[in-house]
This record gives sequence, structure tokens and C-alpha cells, in this order.
Amino acid sequence: MAESTSRSAGARVGETLQDFWATRPARPRGKIAGVAEALGRRYGVDPVLLRILFVVGAFYGGAGLAVYLLGWLLLPKETPEGRRPTPVFTALLVIGSLFLLMFWVMQLQGLVGLSIAFLGLYLLHRNYRDRPKATAAEPQGAVPVTEKTWVYPGAKAPVQPLTDTGLDVRQNPPSWDPLAAAPFAWDLPEPQESEPEPEPERPRRRWITLLTLGIAAFAGGITISAGTPLGFTFALALGIIGAGLVVGAFLHGGRGLIGAAIPVAGLAMVFAVAPVGSGPWGEIDESPETPAQLAPEYRAAVGDVQLNLEGMALSTGQEARTRVSVDIGNISVYVPRTADVTVDCAAGQGLTNCLGRERNGDRIRNHVVDTGEDGPGGGTIVLDLRAGTGNVEVFRD
Repeated sequence: MAESTSRSAGARVGETLQDFWATRPARPRGKIAGVAEALGRRYGVDPVLLRILFVVGAFYGGAGLAVYLLGWLLLPKETPEGRRPTPVFTALLVIGSLFLLMFWVMQLQGLVGLSIAFLGLYLLHRNYRDRPKATAAEPQGAVPVTEKTWVYPGAKAPVQPLTDTGLDVRQNPPSWDPLAAAPFAWDLPEPQESEPEPEPERPRRRWITLLTLGIAAFAGGITISAGTPLGFTFALALGIIGAGLVVGAFLHGGRGLIGAAIPVAGLAMVFAVAPVGSGPWGEIDESPETPAQLAPEYRAAVGDVQLNLEGMALSTGQEARTRVSVDIGNISVYVPRTADVTVDCAAGQGLTNCLGRERNGDRIRNHVVDTGEDGPGGGTIVLDLRAGTGNVEVFRD
């Protein structure tokens, strides 16, 4: 029973995918790509909403940009002669862009974004596959061939198309001319007054916006409390908002999420370029006097860290060890004059000056061993200093 159910589900999925490919829309003329416009026309969705989803998805591991390029490549182009495949030069350019983009997309965030995008397209087609395609409107003033044309007695044949039965000569004036004052116009049809039907008001589904923002805030709070980087937190919130926009497109709601998606996407992009963790913000200034007072780790998301170890008393064979990490900011450490110091200095962008050995640039690292002015012996200090963007400096007084 379960096997037959799984087979039927798989068959339905396969039929949906085949129908999606067979009825894929053509990209309209007058636009460079027109992917959002084509999908909007096909499924009756606002193209502006689709464009926003593509932009939001681009910050989510590049998934939105990858799906847009795939649409550009696979959807045919609308031309005066009919549907035409994507030109060879354009196809090669898009394929090259997709190849370079895969190095960015093939990460956790990008794979999750691609999964959400493909699932959204699948549900969109599954629910709206039968929406009628737009047809060309009949020219105004055209008279159908089946319509009877009325003329008054003795009038010449009209220029409108005639029916197979010929002319039907009206003997009595129409209702709009009871006094027969205009017999030359008796061939005009009877007036029909029809009031346009008011469009039904769609219910406002504000709960989609509120529920989506609540889920995004809850998920963001969990990731922050778990110590994940802020870049991942905002990317996760952006993905949840994007899913809410997809659901809102089906249920005709959730437009309030558009205003929330823009700042969240901007923050996700900022923290993707300059990663900032979930550590504290602000200055850290510590002066431990014994190895027991030295914390095993000092961490700051944004801010400077200053560690003064000059007054630390170290006995022979005693070791003091710590790690200092800053995402955006500077690290300054002052060590005793006679201590044996082993230090690893690293900076993503900035400068390292560790006990007189200076380097600057991108992704720089220094490993320095310095025994002080009295040579080897005495206590040892081991430092691991890392800054994402900023300077790392170690001084000996």
C-alpha cells in the first residue's frame, strides 16, 4: 500500500514537471531577459513581487541569481515569428555566468536557497497551471459575421458583413425612436445598458506578514543565542521572509514582507562582506596580574581589545595562554620584558606588528617566537590573536 502511494506521488510530481516544461512561458519582447514578466503572465502573479524575490534570493547564497539565469537560458524568447530559443551567444554568456556562480551557490545557504526556489516554482505551477493564457483582444468596432444587420425599407445595403440569410428589414421603429423621427438609423441595434460587475474584494491576510516576521525573529534569536555569526542569522531571516512571500503570492497576501525584506537583505549583504560574529560589541581592556586571572579567550564582534600583561608575575616553567579574536576592530597586547613569548598574529584585512615583525595586506599571518632580553628561561606566554578587519599588535616594553 505504501509502495503504491509513493509511486503515485512520484508519478504526480513527474507529470507536474513535464507539464511545467511543456507549457513554459516565453520571455516577452522589449526586455533584456524578462524572466519575471514571463512567469507573472503565465501564472497571474505580479511581476514586481517576482523581481523582489529574485533580488532577495540573490543575497541568499546567490540562489536567486542562479534561478534567474536558468530562466533566461531555458525559457524561449517571444518574437514576431513565434517562440525562439535563446540565441547561442547569449546562452554561452549565461552558461559561463552560471559556472562562475556555482562556486558561490554550492554552499549551505545557496543550496537551501535553491531548494526553496525550486519548491516555490513547483507549487506555483501545481496550483496555477490551468490559468488561461492571455489572448489577443478583438479590434474595437468589428461586427461578428453571425450578427443580423437591420436597415429601414429602401435603404442601400450596409457595409457591414451580412449573414447567410441576407437582410432583415425592420418595419417598425426601434424602442429608442417611438416617433419614427430617425428612420435612417433604424438599423442601429437596441441599446443595452449593463453595469460593470464590481470586482470582489480579496480578503486581507495580514496574518501571513505577522506570522512570517514572528518566525524569522524567533529563528534569529535562536541562532544568536547559539553563537552563530550575524551574517548567517540575517541570511536565515531573509530566507524565511522569502518563503513567506512565496506563500503570500499563492494566498494573495504578505505584501508587508517586501518592506521588511529590503533592510534584512542589506544587512545580510553587509555582514557577508564583513563577517561579524555574535560576540559583544564595545571595548575590552584587561590587565591580569597572574595566569589564573588571564581568561582563556577574549572575543568581540565590533570594538578594540587591549590586553596589558606587563605586570604579570610568571615563575620559571609557568605558562599563560589565551586567545583573542575580533571581527571588526584592533587588538593590542603588552607583554613583560623578560617573558618567553610565542604568538600567532592573523588578520583578514589590515596590519600585523608582532614584536617588531610587521606585515600588511589581505589574509596575513605572523608566527613569532621571542625569548626576551634575558634569553630563554622563565615563564612563557602563548598568544593566538586574530582580527577579521583591523590591526593586530604585540609590544614589549
